[in-house]
Amino acid sequence: MSKTKMIPGEALVETLAAEGIETVFGIVGSAFMDALDLFPDAGIRFVSVAHEQAACHAADGLARVTGKPQCCIAQNGPGAANFVSAMTAAYWAHSPVVAITPETGSLGLGTGGFQEIDQMPMFAAQTVYQVRVPSPKRMAELTRRAFYMAKTESGPTQLNIPRDFFYGECEDEIYPTLTVSPGVGSMVELEKAAELLAKARNPVILSGGGVSQANAIEEVTALAEYL
Repeated sequence: MSKTKMIPGEALVETLAAEGIETVFGIVGSAFMDALDLFPDAGIRFVSVAHEQAACHAADGLARVTGKPQCCIAQNGPGAANFVSAMTAAYWAHSPVVAITPETGSLGLGTGGFQEIDQMPMFAAQTVYQVRVPSPKRMAELTRRAFYMAKTESGPTQLNIPRDFFYGECEDEIYPTLTVSPGVGSMVELEKAAELLAKARNPVILSGGGVSQANAIEEVTALAEYL
């Protein structure tokens, strides 16, 4: 891999494509227009909704059906605030939703800039990971991390981006994060797990949300009864 010169908005969109995102739900607005223009060339369909809450619910529903991270994006301020209740639903469902929340420009932070709201605290209780992009140069890196954490922690994440950070120029690498599979593992992993269970004096099964998502309740019950 080598770094390529691009605009930060392109780094964001190319990372979405590398993560397998085919659909983004949201409302068109000024906060991310350049990135939106790049969606078609990246093979990403933008689905415009009537209310941001519907965008987040749609991403949540698609994530539950596919078992893969899905994405929604809002305008800064009141648009991002409309994600909160839907993100809570995704949180309790262990749904890997990546919410992109542009915010007021970096130079306007703390001064009552355009539609300024402190967007991090409102998502703190219903995300497994949240980050504010501190520099356009870290756009791809932190976008990847938001997806990786959504997969590994099985829950929604927030990618908060000052709206002026979509523009300019940066050098970045584009590549996907590791695939995290909640399904059947490799034979090596299965053999190691079987050996641990066979030798355990007091085996315990910690059955979480992934079991119901994989429709494996009967299998886990059978395993528990057998062991």
